[in-house]
Amino acid sequence: MRQEINAAVKRIREDREHGARQLALEALRALAEVAPDADSEELRDCARALVLARPMMAVIENAMALAWERCQATGDPVKGAAEAIERLETAPDGMAASARGVIPRDTLITLTYSSAVIEVLNRLRPRRVIVSESRPLYEGQRTARALAGQGISLTLITEAQMALFVREAEAVVVGADSVQADGSLVNKVGTHLLALAARAEKVPLYVLAETLKVAAPSQPQRFTVEEGKRHEVTRMRWLEVRNVYFEVTPARLVTAYVTEEGVRKPSEMRRYASEAERRWRALMG
Repeated sequence: MRQEINAAVKRIREDREHGARQLALEALRALAEVAPDADSEELRDCARALVLARPMMAVIENAMALAWERCQATGDPVKGAAEAIERLETAPDGMAASARGVIPRDTLITLTYSSAVIEVLNRLRPRRVIVSESRPLYEGQRTARALAGQGISLTLITEAQMALFVREAEAVVVGADSVQADGSLVNKVGTHLLALAARAEKVPLYVLAETLKVAAPSQPQRFTVEEGKRHEVTRMRWLEVRNVYFEVTPARLVTAYVTEEGVRKPSEMRRYASEAERRWRALMG
């Protein structure tokens, strides 16, 4: 395997700062870097290695499979990778256009860090956003700084206060690391709790997600418990520590998915899963 690909796999595997779409773009750029002088089978092997860097993030798998599909269709590996990059880079524009028809503009609540949420809310410019800080890595604080930089009024809370503050919001807006065929989503731990609190208070929950985040049903690891280091939680070694990063939020708690192709019901994710399955089989064989 090429050194550039091995280095990219290592960066993506260890990255705890960037969202799924940003990591998928990094994987695509690594593929584009080797594309000019790689033969077809080598390029395919590189794409497969990048897919396995973060199996929880379906958008990486789908981005690689899309790039491979476009390479095969055009006969041009560089162009194929570029087309996949363009689709991901322009997705926030489409999601923002879809969001304008359904997401309120007064008070919203979110958690953790999602580039999709930040980019779309920067375009929508709601009056106020409540952000849960997302311990132990405090990704929510990064979201708060990014939105405050655009002049949006921010309230930062802990996860323990989500059920209290969801009552003040017109809607919950979250991103997704992966979307399953049944309409459930994989996202940072805390999303399920916020979704349950929203349902109890009759507050709608909208998920901002590119259609490339919908996972192929036969992808080997649909959900893997990914844990961080124990010292992120505490340095007291006499305690058993769990630091799970991601969880599944069921489809019944999702009001709608806001995608670059429009607003979709959770049940409509099966169509995108079928597309992902076709590409996945073509890439993996």
